[in-house]
Amino acid sequence: MASPTINPTSFVGAVFRLRVVRYALVGGVGIPINIVLLWFFHGVLHMPIIPAWICAFEPSSLINFYANQRFTYHEQTHVRGWDWPIRALKAQATSLTGLAVNVAAFSALLKLGVHYLPADAAGIVAAFAVNFVIANRFVFTAARHHADGSVLGTAEFEGVA
Repeated sequence: MASPTINPTSFVGAVFRLRVVRYALVGGVGIPINIVLLWFFHGVLHMPIIPAWICAFEPSSLINFYANQRFTYHEQTHVRGWDWPIRALKAQATSLTGLAVNVAAFSALLKLGVHYLPADAAGIVAAFAVNFVIANRFVFTAARHHADGSVLGTAEFEGVA
């Protein structure tokens, strides 16, 4: 009996349709941004390592929010008006949770003698799972609908509008 053939194009397409893969790709783009900024703040400007790390984290976090909205959750076209800033604030709350996980891992690895750049990358990876679960359930939520079927915006749903 012949084994089934796998069409690599359809397989790759199926993998890229997985939200977690798209989320990981966006995060993967954020890692070099974070590392370059960390190098700049610590290696060039000679800021102490933890403040430099925090200064590197914030811009990469905002870039990741925008990229996730456009790429990972692109099908969520219901985001209008106040939805963007509300999602951005939720994303920041999520990032702060990831930040706590990341700082804990980063600090622990530094204490173990790991160089700050690989320790930074490892901290980012450690925070990935926490961030994805929270973002999927708290930040990038699917559209809610009025009784008539029209889309209820995030701001309207949360009483901001």
